Amino acid sequence: MTNHQWTLNETFYFPTEYGAFSEAVEVKVTPGYTEDRTEEAIRLQGIYHIAANVTFDQDKLVELSAEDRLVIDDVEVENGTGYFEYAVPLNVDLPGDIAGPLELNVEGVRAAQLEDGGLRLEWSVNLQEIAEAPEEIVEEVAVESKKPVQTAIESTSHLEFLANADKAVENVEKEMEDFLLYIAELDDDVTRKIFHSNNIFVEAERQASEETE
Repeated sequence: MTNHQWTLNETFYFPTEYGAFSEAVEVKVTPGYTEDRTEEAIRLQGIYHIAANVTFDQDKLVELSAEDRLVIDDVEVENGTGYFEYAVPLNVDLPGDIAGPLELNVEGVRAAQLEDGGLRLEWSVNLQEIAEAPEEIVEEVAVESKKPVQTAIESTSHLEFLANADKAVENVEKEMEDFLLYIAELDDDVTRKIFHSNNIFVEAERQASEETE
């Protein structure tokens, strides 16, 4: 298994109104990269993302010299405590004979206070080739499961009930048609009445208008 390790560092300065850097409360360095493989080489390209919580000594004045310094202007500061983020370029070239997948980890982040009020960050990078585990061959034995066949069987009584219900509906419709025909044949001087008993039509009573009780 291939193993590579190297160390990087970066120095940061901050606007003079915040005071001198005092302490790094928390610092996190996270690598993010893409892998480009060819027959001759492997190239990793991306960034080291830095996120840090720091404190400032506002009683200590800092004078920025004319030297080329990396000044972090975008700092969220409140009551002497600040937070900032920064990205350091990541470019790694490796020989092309590394076959396995690669894993890049950052270890041992260290912060130091400089005499001129700056912050020096240092971190170690560990690059490993991950050995691929051999694939386990799992033999699957096909077992035929016998499931009971469920057949829906309607009872004779239920079928008879459905048949009787359909027949009853047909009878009611036929009686209704006969009744309407009967009404149409009545004379104008006959009283027409309809009686219901359990939703079944009963034959209408013919009654002469001159009949007395």
